[in-house]
Amino acid sequence: MRQTITLIHHPTIALKIFGFSGATFGELAESGAYLGNIYRRIMPPSLPRVAALIEKYVDASVNIVDLRISGHNREETVKMVKWEGYDIEVKRIGAPFEYAAAAIQDSDWVGFTSHFTYESGVVRDLIAYSKQVKPSVKVMVGGADVKARPADYLGFGADLVCVGDLNPEALAGASKPTIVGPHRQRFADLIEPAFNKLAHLAEYSDSHDGPVPDGVASPIGFPYFTRGCPRECDFCESRRSEFEVLDISSAIAMLEHYKKMGVMTLNFADDNLLLAAARKEGRERVLELFRVLREWGFAWEFPNGLEIGRFQQSGTLDEQLMTAMFQNHRDPVTGRLVGAYRVYVPLETFDHRNRYKKLKPLEDQNRIIQWLAGCGIPEMNFGVVIPPDADVDTFTHIQDGYSDLKELVQSSGKVKARYAIFHLIPIALFRDMNTKYSVDDFPEGWNFYFPVYDGTHMSARELFERRLKLVRNLDPINFEGMRTGKYSYA
Repeated sequence: MRQTITLIHHPTIALKIFGFSGATFGELAESGAYLGNIYRRIMPPSLPRVAALIEKYVDASVNIVDLRISGHNREETVKMVKWEGYDIEVKRIGAPFEYAAAAIQDSDWVGFTSHFTYESGVVRDLIAYSKQVKPSVKVMVGGADVKARPADYLGFGADLVCVGDLNPEALAGASKPTIVGPHRQRFADLIEPAFNKLAHLAEYSDSHDGPVPDGVASPIGFPYFTRGCPRECDFCESRRSEFEVLDISSAIAMLEHYKKMGVMTLNFADDNLLLAAARKEGRERVLELFRVLREWGFAWEFPNGLEIGRFQQSGTLDEQLMTAMFQNHRDPVTGRLVGAYRVYVPLETFDHRNRYKKLKPLEDQNRIIQWLAGCGIPEMNFGVVIPPDADVDTFTHIQDGYSDLKELVQSSGKVKARYAIFHLIPIALFRDMNTKYSVDDFPEGWNFYFPVYDGTHMSARELFERRLKLVRNLDPINFEGMRTGKYSYA
């Protein structure tokens, strides 16, 4: 019997913090500050792939309901949280759950993707709402946060909890709530997302790093040509996972599909794209891929970061590969940007570089950054992680390191830049650390912009306020963007 399955893109979370004093952060005393960018018009990266996969292997009709973009201007306060002397307003951004009620009622299954811990409370509540609307409906859920704590999602009421990719065969065998996987779907099965099931396809204008430059077309899609990463970075959920590269014919077929559907702007979702170019034959595939991207008029960014040290081997920059990946031009007819418009460069640390084997010596790193800043790319975003054992010297090193980097970038070209500083989230190797605010009671707090734990040398409040002072000193445009939840570049 043919099944009906509805995949639902859940609302997102916005956090606004109040309680700043005039003595320390007077400019925020009245307005408060948003903790992080608010992604209102972002395409669900996984659901179109899941929809296509299910319809390929299961006798089912699949629909997608996107609550986020349907109510992108709607904000609903769901709770207030006391945190270290501050008041935090937790808001949901998106349409009310009732918008999906009819689709849930007509479905045999509903499905959710839960990648980010800070949004997991929304997914939990949507699971409960679905069961309230139709007690017999079955719920499937997958994603990075699900993979990390699958038992929690069983506790939320899910019937099928996927540790890894969805295995379509599991839909037929799910007679009782169960955890399935890990499963890795054949890469070539994931190259044609069902964009036709997105009712608001043309409206997806958000990327993962704020508003895009002029000339970057919508919609913005999220392909990946590699998956997994063998690196050991202790804060990353993809650490030490199997690395796989999509074959070139499938990669080009995927680009053809995106182009046909009008998705001409790409956010590369790869965990470590540059590993694909580690060997000669892989490097040639990457060069061919970007040649096709340019020839067909795509624009792109690298929001997940690149292991930029791989651009230098034996003291020589791979300028051919860098040119292929980062240079851009304006189409003389349409005015659209073709090529790269933004790159995130994960610096990780200025003083504990031995913790991450991927990091090259500062001299080599800065040489690569200088080339990138001068190549004509419109925007660059840098990131440093504050570890739980941060002390006064840690913040001094960030201040000094970023000050030197700003001077290097500003002297190298006209690129706009953002100098981000992140708190470490208790994920990956840190999931078992002691926290003051639990993931059960306050999942929304498990984000990059303030800590839910005391550090080794500083309290949670002190870590937060020291980071905020650094952002104000180093990147005042970014700091000002906290009023609106849209972090900018300068």
